[in-house]
Amino acid sequence: MDQLGRRLNSFRIRNGWSKRAIAIQLGVSIPSIMRWEDGTSEPNDYNRYKIEQFLEQQAPLPDRSLAQLDLFPQPQRGSRSRR
Repeated sequence: MDQLGRRLNSFRIRNGWSKRAIAIQLGVSIPSIMRWEDGTSEPNDYNRYKIEQFLEQQAPLPDRSLAQLDLFPQPQRGSRSRR
């Protein structure tokens, strides 16, 4: 099995995605997903790029990245919240 097909399969199973959902996201057929995952064929360069981009977009941000984005600001020390 191609390394990328293995990664795609692992991602799909781990995250509960169906082959159909992955195929729709990538704009390919379900049989293509099946062939890539079972290693009977490999994606062409364009589809390989789309798979890589998809897997990167789905990867969770590391905790430190979330803190750097300041999405969840910490309260200032010494300040009191009023309720």
